[in-house]
Amino acid sequence: MKNYIGVKIVKAEPKEKNGVPGYAVKYPDGYVSWSPKETFEKAYRELDCQDFINSAE
Repeated sequence: MKNYIGVKIVKAEPKEKNGVPGYAVKYPDGYVSWSPKETFEKAYRELDCQDFINSAE
C-alpha cells in the first residue's frame, strides 16, 4: 500500500463520551463525529484564523 496524507479544516470542541475525554468534530460536509482526545490532538492543530488557505486572496 502507498502512504497518503490529507489536509482538512474541521470544527471541534472538547466533549466527553462515556467518561472518556475527547472532541466532538464537525467536518466541512456537515458530518459530525467524536474522537478520543489523544487521537484528535495527534492529528489536528488549532488555527488562529478562519481560513488560512484562502487568507492571501
